[in-house]
Amino acid sequence: MTTKPKLLVVDDEENIRYALNRWFEMSGFDVDTAEDGAVAVEKCKSKRYDIITMDLVMPKMDGTTAIGEIRAMNPDVPIVVLSGFSDRVPQLNSGGATRIFAKPMMLTELEQEVRALLPS
Repeated sequence: MTTKPKLLVVDDEENIRYALNRWFEMSGFDVDTAEDGAVAVEKCKSKRYDIITMDLVMPKMDGTTAIGEIRAMNPDVPIVVLSGFSDRVPQLNSGGATRIFAKPMMLTELEQEVRALLPS
């Protein structure tokens, strides 16, 4: 029996967390969610994820800061940024994001990218 890939969805918008959670669970992933970067960092301290999706603009801790803290714990985890703020792309390229998707996005395309980034 193979294990399900472990995905952490980080977004302050409840409807986005819900949609991504449902989509990826139905696609065979083990999904956890976090409503901001601080919660995501805490979850990453107790569980190792195969891949993370990360919003940028969130309360308590933004996505860029969270990426830095998560990278310090797990430098190899792929992190796919989902953001409506394309003006932050240069900052992300040096900030540790593996890929960047603009919101809104097609879930089929996001899933394809997430699967391509999963460790072998």
